Amino acid sequence: KSRTKSKKKKWAMEFRKQINTYVYRMGNGDQPQTWPLIRKVQLKGPWSVLSTGAVLVDLPGVRDSNAARAKVAESYLQNCNQIAVVAPIKRAVDDGTAKELLGEQFKRRLLMDGNYGNVFFICTQTDDIEATETMRDHADVAQEVPGRWEKMTELADSISDFETQFNPLLQQEEDLEGQVEEAKQQYKESLEDLKQAEEAENEDSDDEEVDTDLLENLKAVISDNKSAFVKAKQDLVSWREDHSPTMGIIQGKCDRLQKKLKALCSTVRNEYSKHCLQADFKSGLKELYRKDDDDDRGNDNDDTQTALPEELNMDVFCISANDYLKLMKIKPSRDGGPSTFANAGDTQIPQLRSFVHETTARFCKSSVKTFVENTNDLLDQMKLLAADVDNVPTGRSAFRMKSLFETAMRDLASKVDPIARDFQQVIDQKIQRSLVSSLRTGAQKGSNVAMNTVHSWGSKSRRTKSEHRSDKNGLHYSTYNAVARRDGVYTSLTVGAIDFNQELCDPMEKEFSTEWQSVLDSTIRRLLSDAEKTILQLCTSAGQSFAQSLRSNGVDAARLTSMLNTANRSAITALKVSFGQMSTVAVNAQRELSRELLPAVSEKMKSTYQSVNQVLRGSGSFMRMKGAMTSNSQHVVHDMFNDAMEKLLAGIQSLIKQLKAMIESTSEVIGKAFDNVFSICWDDQQSEALVSPEMQQQIRACRDALLPELNELVKLQGSACEDMGIEREEVELDVMGVETFDQTLARKKEEAKKNGDMFDLCDSDAEMSIQPKNGVKVKGEKKAKASSAKSPAQSDMDVIDLCDSDNDDGWMKPAASRPKSGRPTTSVKDEAFL
Repeated sequence: KSRTKSKKKKWAMEFRKQINTYVYRMGNGDQPQTWPLIRKVQLKGPWSVLSTGAVLVDLPGVRDSNAARAKVAESYLQNCNQIAVVAPIKRAVDDGTAKELLGEQFKRRLLMDGNYGNVFFICTQTDDIEATETMRDHADVAQEVPGRWEKMTELADSISDFETQFNPLLQQEEDLEGQVEEAKQQYKESLEDLKQAEEAENEDSDDEEVDTDLLENLKAVISDNKSAFVKAKQDLVSWREDHSPTMGIIQGKCDRLQKKLKALCSTVRNEYSKHCLQADFKSGLKELYRKDDDDDRGNDNDDTQTALPEELNMDVFCISANDYLKLMKIKPSRDGGPSTFANAGDTQIPQLRSFVHETTARFCKSSVKTFVENTNDLLDQMKLLAADVDNVPTGRSAFRMKSLFETAMRDLASKVDPIARDFQQVIDQKIQRSLVSSLRTGAQKGSNVAMNTVHSWGSKSRRTKSEHRSDKNGLHYSTYNAVARRDGVYTSLTVGAIDFNQELCDPMEKEFSTEWQSVLDSTIRRLLSDAEKTILQLCTSAGQSFAQSLRSNGVDAARLTSMLNTANRSAITALKVSFGQMSTVAVNAQRELSRELLPAVSEKMKSTYQSVNQVLRGSGSFMRMKGAMTSNSQHVVHDMFNDAMEKLLAGIQSLIKQLKAMIESTSEVIGKAFDNVFSICWDDQQSEALVSPEMQQQIRACRDALLPELNELVKLQGSACEDMGIEREEVELDVMGVETFDQTLARKKEEAKKNGDMFDLCDSDAEMSIQPKNGVKVKGEKKAKASSAKSPAQSDMDVIDLCDSDNDDGWMKPAASRPKSGRPTTSVKDEAFL
């Protein structure tokens, strides 16, 4: 195990060296760099966080100074399953970094994409903490858990007690160190005095007596100072030998208590940060629903409650990667031990990894579940076909069953079509009632404030990174020029990210974003869910009804129940896949549509930016640039919002028609699934006549050998279903409500007797009190002696088969081909009654 860890650590270090040049800046940045030339770096390795199939993408940010990287980030944000926002914990809450990262535009995009529930926040560097500040600022949070504040106070008091014992010893050590330094300094000064005296003696040697006395005195002082310095050092060493063990013990105990206290304080700060981030995010989403003060609509609170569930909470993880790496012995020992946490679980790295695993498993489970259900359906159909290979209806029975199936499917389609029409009608009403009005209001507001926004770009009230308002939106000449030369998009070192086109779009987007989410996300999702439930019920009902009609035509009940369950499960699986595709189509289409406003505005404004870049340079060029921006913008701003609105509405209508067509096609999905199972009741089996008896015997042997294997596979599939939590639906055939063929015949005979519409054709004619009618002949019945001569009316054209056999279809001629006679002929069906 230790050897494996050593190999992994060595591999990790080599791997890090290999990728450093592609993802990090080398040196101080003066030498040539590789990373600006890299489009993306794909890393694959044995990391446990990726073991369930997750793909982690480190994005540069949507407002990156590099336009290509910003475009890549926007693409990933549109299509990813989860979005993680990462910031150091001190900046996340204290200096408003979280509010900047989760700004209004970002939250509006999440809302319109329906992604507001797929965001989580990661606060890093939780090991960097001051216990005193946390206890001072977050005492109320610490007291929320019973006993925690008392434990923290107890630890703080214990640390204070140890400090009381430790501080005097520390002060004594500092005093002795001060004495050593003082003696050392005096010794150095005396040496310097002696050196200067000797130099003076060399320059003037006449006063030898004075110089000799001075030198002797200085040497004596040096000797005394040296002795004092040596004694001070010896005293310090001796004191340390006597007190260092005691100080070490006290310091060790104090460090351990401080580590426990810091861990508790970090937990408290994590809880506070999590609560603040969740509250800010949720309140920010609700803030999007509040319109401007001049909006008279007063149902904002109701809309907010409807669109955003109360249980909505953003997941927040407060992690310490540094302490985790040290606790897991991944970082080298020379970096020291963990500073705050003693348990890897307290760093929340394992919790974050589990969250990634659970999120990935949720998506994987859906795919695996669909695969298992499809496999179950395939095995059921194979088992059914293998078991029924010798028991297939033919002739008229097969034709009658196929006709019943086609009728049942037409009835099903007639019931599904109104569901699709209702879906279109409801969503159209919702669009007309709320979304269209919001789009029109937004387009009007965009047109009204557009020129004010254009003027604000040249205002003398300059914007900054931290302060950006409508009344403080001006730019300096150089920045204004740089933005215009880049079609309205630029990232300045002093001002930050600038997007003229987005600023023009903001008033319109702000107006319709909430209705967009309500209609094209929530409403469509709810209506599709309702339609799915209704059609699933229709599917089961249609299957049961058709199975009952087959039962009334003599199909065995046990066999029919097996067919019904197989067909119903297959149809339900296909329907769920179909509605999943509808949801995907709806989500992708509305996300694409929601992003069409900004490109439309950017395209309209291109001519304006070009005119700004073409003005004459020199004195007064800034005024000419602002004038060109204003004059050209006036020609485009009033139409571009209405044009964009019409394009959005056309795209929405196209989406609704597509979804309606997909709902209507579900009847075909059900019909195909049913046909795959029930078609064994009417498939043409005439080709079997060409199969030799030897081949039929081999087929029978293969079938007998296949059935046990299929049964084993079914058991394995059953275990898979149990592991996945899949409950296979069993549909019971309503046998009590089904008439057999004989019961149907008896009932119809009784009804015919009561109505006087029946006479017996099966017994001898001598026993009947009526004479046989011309135009009716019973095949196989002996002729009466009185009518031995064959009359013209009794030709083959007038013969009707009354036998219940399916093998003489060619003997009976259709009634339409009979010659007309003076007396009407009677058509007798194969049920043998009139």
